[in-house]
Amino acid sequence: MDISNPQKFFEDFPRLNKFPYPFNITSPFDVKYNCIAWVVGVNNRWWGPYHVWPQGCPRETTISAFVQAFAALGYEPCNDGRRERGYEKVALYAKENKPMHASKQLINGRWTSKLGQDIDIEHKVKDLEGQCYGKVAMYFRRPMQKL
Repeated sequence: MDISNPQKFFEDFPRLNKFPYPFNITSPFDVKYNCIAWVVGVNNRWWGPYHVWPQGCPRETTISAFVQAFAALGYEPCNDGRRERGYEKVALYAKENKPMHASKQLINGRWTSKLGQDIDIEHKVKDLEGQCYGKVAMYFRRPMQKL
């Protein structure tokens, strides 16, 4: 997942290999945080079952553990990734029932992702499906956080 290696990047994400590119790079390479941190609004540390994780949630890489972790942060499962006024949404990608990635929905209806230790991009939710992250397994929503 290194945009400095376009061949590998587009092998990992073949749906992004179109011109003009269907994604925008929104921040540069940064090893301080990962995709789970990004969707919960953190950009200075890693989040996940073996890093920072909500207290009382199972420390395992299972969909069930992620459902509990997102619930601890105020998210509930929802039916789809369509934009809903007053809600922020997260898509959880899984491969063989193992969570691999998460994206969050932007106000414009597109999605934003932190690609491992690499860049952040704006994209369509299905554009990251494939060999690397699997498919969207679940969507979550919570009321928009007031500033």
